[in-house]
Amino acid sequence: MSGKFFKVCLAVAAALALNSCSKKDSEGGMTFSVRRSGFPITVVESGNVEAAVSNNIVQKINKTVKILSIVEEGTTLTEQDVADGRIIVQFESRDFEDLVYDRQTAFENADASVVKAEEDLAIQLSTNESSIRSAELNVIYAENDLKKLVGEELAGLYATKMPEDIGKLLEDKRLGGQALLDLVTYKSDIELAQIKLNRAVQTLEFTQKLYDKQFVSKNELETDALDVESQKKALQTTKGKYEIFLAYDFIKDFYKAQSTLLESRDTLDRTRAQARSKQVSAESTLRTARQTLARATKRLEESKADLELCTIRATSPGLVVYEPQPQWSNSGPIQAGSEIRQGQVVIQLPDLSKMVVKVRIHESQIDTVAVGQRAQVTIDAMPGQVFMGTVTRKSFLPDSQRRWMNEGVKVYATEITLDETSDNLRPGMNATAEIVAERVEDVLYVPCQSVYTDEKERHFCYLAEEKRPVLVTLGRRNRIFVEITSGLSENDVILMNPPEFSTEKNEEKAENGEADGE
Repeated sequence: MSGKFFKVCLAVAAALALNSCSKKDSEGGMTFSVRRSGFPITVVESGNVEAAVSNNIVQKINKTVKILSIVEEGTTLTEQDVADGRIIVQFESRDFEDLVYDRQTAFENADASVVKAEEDLAIQLSTNESSIRSAELNVIYAENDLKKLVGEELAGLYATKMPEDIGKLLEDKRLGGQALLDLVTYKSDIELAQIKLNRAVQTLEFTQKLYDKQFVSKNELETDALDVESQKKALQTTKGKYEIFLAYDFIKDFYKAQSTLLESRDTLDRTRAQARSKQVSAESTLRTARQTLARATKRLEESKADLELCTIRATSPGLVVYEPQPQWSNSGPIQAGSEIRQGQVVIQLPDLSKMVVKVRIHESQIDTVAVGQRAQVTIDAMPGQVFMGTVTRKSFLPDSQRRWMNEGVKVYATEITLDETSDNLRPGMNATAEIVAERVEDVLYVPCQSVYTDEKERHFCYLAEEKRPVLVTLGRRNRIFVEITSGLSENDVILMNPPEFSTEKNEEKAENGEADGE
């Protein structure tokens, strides 16, 4: 059903109902005969035309910026403009270009620091491996030296502790290594020296006998005597070396070997600890460098993003509409040179291919409105043209802004989506929407104009023949008719325009059914 036909049908139905049920009384006043029938329930509210979809161009830079250039308001952006990336807003970008340069330098320095820290860490790890390996070899060498000195068994037994009496180790049956070899050597040298001494003594005794018998010369005797003395000194020297080995050399060598082993182990522990410390320090330096690089990267990206945001290009087709400035702002209308804060809408790009009418329904009628109901819309700027639409949205809560402006009035935002649009239809135009909520059937109804409401909010109709008011109860209504739930009967004749009367004087008559003047 077209909008024009819809409107004509409503008008014709109302006219027929009025014409068929109304006539002039004897005094020339228009009357209406109460009938039982049906009529449509409509809700009529005024509102504004808006685009169903509007792409807002918002200033997203994290500071207030100045507009260098902006597309002229009223310009229609096309799909080709979107494809070409047409510039619609250009902000001042010099500060952002300088900031990008500075942060690019900081980024490169941070990147170089990360490379250096990574190389330093690799070098430190290699150095640590070498130091630990060298310290481990020193431990192995020290362990072998102790084993070489006293044998594996005693070396394992006293590798971490000092014996109570080192000298007694030479008497231990588990003794081995160089100490055992030296002990055997010294004992063998003493035995050999003793044997040589004994032989020298025997030779001297035999020579003495020969000398007494004059068989050898005195020189030979003295030579053999000198050899005896020499062997005695040799034996004494050998015993002295043995005693020194027992009392000093072995103890010194054992102390040295064990101390070297203990020191090498401590050195290994210190080397490992130092390696861990240096590795942690190098890793910390690398981590700090990477964090610095991450911050520098983020700041550089933010600066580049802000620089890119200084140029706003068309992303969707639509009509360019400047966002009106709030009343409390002293910045004036948006234009080149205006300063725009972050988050502020600069341009609205309504999509004119689909339009809606936004109205606010009073709380007394909101329950009669539902999504899916049909409506007809008239535009103040386009007289004679009717647009059909459908209710597509109804708020569940009252409009908070309207409630703040007038606490006594609660209205609900409602949207009507138009079936079709027009090239002349623009957002912001004033519109009137008539929503067909329902149709009531088999009810008594009278014209709305025939009902009089007094100061106590009571409703009356004026009986034409009896010339008296009658108290009535109203039901549902539309712009023309209202349902009568009590007070009147079918075929009662009432005045279309009831005369003025005092409800106080006629209240009793209205209740008792008496006529005026009786």
